[in-house]
Amino acid sequence: MADKSFEERRAALRQRVQLQLDNSEPDSNNSSESVSAPDNNREIIVKPMIDLDYNEQEKLRMIVALLVLVGSILGIISGGILLQGNPDELLNSSLFREVETVDITGQILNVDGVTLQNATIELFEENTVIVMVSTTSDENGYFQFEDIKPEVMKLRVIMDGYYTVDREFMAENGLVKPITMKEGDTSIIIRDDTLGSEGGWSLEAAVALSTFLGVLTIITGFVGIQASVEIRRGKQYRRTQYMAGISLFSRGLIWIGPILILAGMALNTLVKEQYEDYTED
Repeated sequence: MADKSFEERRAALRQRVQLQLDNSEPDSNNSSESVSAPDNNREIIVKPMIDLDYNEQEKLRMIVALLVLVGSILGIISGGILLQGNPDELLNSSLFREVETVDITGQILNVDGVTLQNATIELFEENTVIVMVSTTSDENGYFQFEDIKPEVMKLRVIMDGYYTVDREFMAENGLVKPITMKEGDTSIIIRDDTLGSEGGWSLEAAVALSTFLGVLTIITGFVGIQASVEIRRGKQYRRTQYMAGISLFSRGLIWIGPILILAGMALNTLVKEQYEDYTED
């Protein structure tokens, strides 16, 4: 009886142990799944370096538009300054119509192309020795005679340390080719018939180049303004970036404008998901 009860107790104990083992297997499986679940989640979720929600991206896009706009406006201002400083503004409108008198503008340079200040310029009628009028060159080497008859005249340029230069010209277009001075004895007069014939910049060419650059600067500045409008609209990302790149040529205040536009283009890459064409791709 005692042996039988021992066997029964051992069998009952064995059943309880087996039952506990059976009940612990689902728990261990659940626990392993719960442990591995975060690992799986960590593998799926990859966060970007700069995670902005939609509203933050929209605010950043407005900042981008403002940067490009300010940089482009500075470019337009620079273009206006460039045109305003054009020596062509010294010329009288008589360039384009028949008048009784014209205004004459010229520039004095040395052989290295450096402007000469305080050079004395005397104006004579052809084949005379009587000085009609005289003036001096300014800090930029420019000089001007007003109300001159549109006929053949002679200029004489005198400056200490340089040869004196005589030049005959037709006072009809308001412009005199730059006069180049060579170092030498002031008492020696040389004729300017061949000076400058080897090439170089004339005043007309300098005026044309300055005008071209001023107009180009203003045009690219307006392209930048259109780019800022496109940024606010958020329609075409690539087209907007191209237009902003073109506006870099506006060169607002030399380097300030391009830096603002470049900063705007860089920030614009962070909000490109808001552009319709980028979303479609």
